Amino acid sequence: MWHKKAQKFLFLIQLLVGLPLNVLLAQTIPSGSALKLLQPQMVVESSEAMRVLPYRLFLPNHKTQSNSSEHSETNNPFEEPKRMLVFLHGSGERGSDNEAQLKHGRDFFERLAQEHNTLVLVPQCPENLSWHNGYSETTKRGRTYHYPKKQHPNSVLDVLERLIDSVANAEQIEPGNILLGGLSMGGMGTMELLRRRPEFYKRAFVICGGAHRSIARQIGQIPLWFFHGEEDQIVDPKQAKIIYRKLKRKGIEVKLTLYPGVDHNSWDLAFAERELIPWLMK
Repeated sequence: MWHKKAQKFLFLIQLLVGLPLNVLLAQTIPSGSALKLLQPQMVVESSEAMRVLPYRLFLPNHKTQSNSSEHSETNNPFEEPKRMLVFLHGSGERGSDNEAQLKHGRDFFERLAQEHNTLVLVPQCPENLSWHNGYSETTKRGRTYHYPKKQHPNSVLDVLERLIDSVANAEQIEPGNILLGGLSMGGMGTMELLRRRPEFYKRAFVICGGAHRSIARQIGQIPLWFFHGEEDQIVDPKQAKIIYRKLKRKGIEVKLTLYPGVDHNSWDLAFAERELIPWLMK
């Protein structure tokens, strides 16, 4: 299990102006052997609003058969990861401890790394900041989210995209093999990342998230899977349903899984979906 076998490394990566992050990552990401759970932090000195972005990185087992002629010829006993999943947590896991973002989905991330040769990047959003630019208000009708129609500046996502590109470059993962997912606030952030770079990601899934309906015209042709509890009192599933229908009419590969009687905590059911990993691996 993770807590017994994973080797832990703690790095403080200072991203100075003009200092490429991929060089630093190349020095800190070890290769081969067992699953490793790295817990580096990226310090950004060029932004007052966004100073530190902690993240965890699950590395695959790199297991190959000993009789593989390809590896015997190259004298390389390890198989390099072919894809990467970037997963964004919800609002309750914000902070700087570099641990809370693993509250939901840790077993799922470990399974992707161990069994499917997938590198998993799980950043942690700083307190009082957000993966998206929407806001919510509570009225007599309950809680309502207001999502922007267009892209707005977001310092957290600016840094996150630099981190994604740098890790992908260090691990030699093509942009077309980067997967994306998130829950609640992270699901909204997932939609924002899709809007910021249409066609950059291979596939994406959104758990109990949302966005403005206009985003269906702004995220390209990326295959997308929505998960939502029918009785969600925090994030109304209405927007997910609307976006799903709009994408479906455009002929985009899109799925919507609704859980009857389920409130906001639809992530446990979503992570347990048998078809989710095979769908991501397509």
